[in-house]
Amino acid sequence: MASLLVILLIVGFVVAIVAVVLIAQSVLRPPRMNDGKALWLLRRLSPADLGLAFEETSFQVGEGVPLRLAAWWIPAARSSDRCVVLIHGYADAKVGAIAWAPAWHALGFHVLALDLRAHGESDGLYCTGGWFERHDVSAAINQLCAERPEQTRKVVLFGASFGAAVAAATAALRDDVAAVVLDSPYADFADAAMRQMERLGTPGRIFQRAGLWLAGRIAGADLAAVRPAEAIAAVRCPVMVIQSENDPTLSASDAQMIRDALAARLPPRPGDRVWRIEGAGHLLALAADPVRYQKELADFLEAAEVLQQFTGSSCGSSV
Repeated sequence: MASLLVILLIVGFVVAIVAVVLIAQSVLRPPRMNDGKALWLLRRLSPADLGLAFEETSFQVGEGVPLRLAAWWIPAARSSDRCVVLIHGYADAKVGAIAWAPAWHALGFHVLALDLRAHGESDGLYCTGGWFERHDVSAAINQLCAERPEQTRKVVLFGASFGAAVAAATAALRDDVAAVVLDSPYADFADAAMRQMERLGTPGRIFQRAGLWLAGRIAGADLAAVRPAEAIAAVRCPVMVIQSENDPTLSASDAQMIRDALAARLPPRPGDRVWRIEGAGHLLALAADPVRYQKELADFLEAAEVLQQFTGSSCGSSV
């Protein structure tokens, strides 16, 4: 009987270890969005499927062995000094982020859509929740501004879900971002990850927390420090937050935390706002009302003085 108990304890311990390792791997290595998946889920493969001309480009980022970030450059229909960087969500890619490209293009923006590390066609083995991604995107912005100075005098960051966390963290590093738009942001990466695990039936919080800790150790990233609500407070330019009323990834307390973080910024920035859209789910505000979505963007950008004639210094430098 005692030997059976020992065996059961050993088996239980091994199962627990395996569960934690699998959780860590699932956090670090999201399934990549490939052409087959994009065609099946999104019914598109490139901006051309949305009627937008584009060119393929890439950026070398990171220290030591550099990572290549794949990207698409979508030029504005007419001469413009404004550019928006579209940052996709977790397990998505630039082919998903370009759902928002037509709205920005209609507002006179050049559009850069890129694949984050470990996503789409970009290099990288691990996704780090925004810990390293913020530096990747910042480096890409520096290169973009050096290559296209006339088209990037005003750079706006747009992020969707996980991409919103990256956008906020990237903007917090820089003093040359004109504005930031965050669609369906979460307040805390670890909490958001555990809520997603619960929806997928992953074992209890003790395993989830252990998996997140292990993921951070494997990737060399402090995942617990990825807190978009805190990053919003550190951003120095105007910020627009878009919250969908029926977003299952965002608790009421986290939604309030994000609104409080924006409201508490001192001094308040012109244009700061939260748009809460009723009846929409996670990242579905655009689909729910595309006309109003574009108008809300335009109103924010007008208040943030992004649509006015350029008068400041060019982008290309981080803090």
